[in-house]
Amino acid sequence: MKHYRRIALFIVHFSLLTLHTSTATAADSIDSLYQVICTLRHPSITTANQLMLLLDAEGTTDSLIHFDHHTDKEQWMATLHLYMAGHYYEQATNMSHTMQAARRAETAARICRDTATMTEALAYQAVAASRMGQLDVALEATREELRLDSLAADLPNLARAYNTLAGLSLQAGRLDDAQLYIRKAIEMERQLPDSSHLSVRYGVAAEIYAKAGDHQQALQYAQRAYELDRMSGNDVKTARRLAQMADIYDAMGDLKAAETFYLRSIEALRAAGEQKSLAISLKQLGQLYLQLHREEEAQRTLEECEAICRKTGNHYTLQQVCRLLAQAYTHSQPERALAYMQEALTLNDTLHSQRAEQLAQELRQQQEESIMQKAEVHRDTFGWRWYAFLLVIVAAALGILVGQWWGRRKQTQTQQTLPLACPSSAQELKTDRQGGGSAGSGAATSAPSSLEFLAKVAELYDQNLEKQRLSIDELAAEMCMSRSQFTRRISAATGMSASNYLNRLRMEKAQRLLKDTEKPISTIAYECGFDDTPYFCNLFKKLYRVTPMQYRIMPTTDKDGTAK
Repeated sequence: MKHYRRIALFIVHFSLLTLHTSTATAADSIDSLYQVICTLRHPSITTANQLMLLLDAEGTTDSLIHFDHHTDKEQWMATLHLYMAGHYYEQATNMSHTMQAARRAETAARICRDTATMTEALAYQAVAASRMGQLDVALEATREELRLDSLAADLPNLARAYNTLAGLSLQAGRLDDAQLYIRKAIEMERQLPDSSHLSVRYGVAAEIYAKAGDHQQALQYAQRAYELDRMSGNDVKTARRLAQMADIYDAMGDLKAAETFYLRSIEALRAAGEQKSLAISLKQLGQLYLQLHREEEAQRTLEECEAICRKTGNHYTLQQVCRLLAQAYTHSQPERALAYMQEALTLNDTLHSQRAEQLAQELRQQQEESIMQKAEVHRDTFGWRWYAFLLVIVAAALGILVGQWWGRRKQTQTQQTLPLACPSSAQELKTDRQGGGSAGSGAATSAPSSLEFLAKVAELYDQNLEKQRLSIDELAAEMCMSRSQFTRRISAATGMSASNYLNRLRMEKAQRLLKDTEKPISTIAYECGFDDTPYFCNLFKKLYRVTPMQYRIMPTTDKDGTAK
């Protein structure tokens, strides 16, 4: 009787899946296939191959997996789950699905003692955990992968595992470990007859030593990577190595050499048509021109970068470029500078909201997966297969609706807590008139006044955060204003209260220190005016819906370019 029920269940699923694939994409069919396999739990070899034919009909024969009756069921289940992990990773929309499939592949591979599949599954787990900000999980998976590769004496995978450990250690701020791992990766890569990834290892080493402050060693590794990429004829990678060397020269203070290498990199990237890396190099060069007080050249360079970012939808780099353009136009066109500052603030908050929503979505999907697993156990225990299946569908739908409602509510609370409004020229004109300004001065006069006022307040407050931590009254006295005049001026220029604006300055400094330095969280909290580190962490999470550590390890591909 169980056999007939299983056959009937498969026929229903097979019919539904066949109907679905008449209009669905290949990715949809892969997802449906995955759900059918998990539902059947113990399908036959023939069943698996029939389901694979659905993908074959949609032109995905290059990625099909074929099984035979001599293959152990756990073996092909491990292979299938590994394939699903790769599918979800390539989609790059939800790393929790990648993690779940990779763990199932590892479990099945351990049963049949398939070391190769186990190491691949662990590699997917490591990269998925890293993307989700779970560095401890990623490190544990990579160390297990390294242990298995060591037992198998697999040099290519060993080099890859050490390289992954080096990158994860760099993210975690463990620079000594990162240097040790990358040296081992380079050593093993050199032993291979075809060391095609040696330039990548050198590039990672350059990044690690640059973070550690050993710029000479970093420059040597970057030059080696450049030579290897140049000999291989890879123009895009060669251009990126030039930009990497320019970054190192900039950190060393050799601005003339940095400018030369940035210009060479930009020329090569333009010729190759690589827009993403070109935007990053243009931004870095524009920032360099600002350091050299060459505002006109900075304006031209940054405006070209702005145009590329808007065309490609690169909002992360665009937010940084808007801040630099505001600085470049402060003296020549203050109204334009104020507009760029307003856009930069808006983009900054939008990026945080998008990342917070992504984390919330991953959490909801994990909860849905947990619900489905519990329902599956309940169904196997009592035999009510169809009844449990309907319950899972209803629970999942309710979970999605509740999760979306909760996400919108949290987003609304965040927006209420941290206002995004920026000053308008009319508001500034009204404020200046109330403060005794000329009635005929106009918006053109009020704009630079507000901009310079905010810049002065930010400078005073930042300079005194670690020393005496000026209060609102002390700041007002420093600006030769009464408290009421000072708070009214802040409110008119920013659209928020003085205390909220000062907290905003502290949090922006915390963001910069988290991304640009490897300082401990407690040190960053103190430098931003917080004596209580837990209070700082709670306030940071309340404003941005992520902890300081999660923000530090957020993927910032656009900031550093593609993987080096």
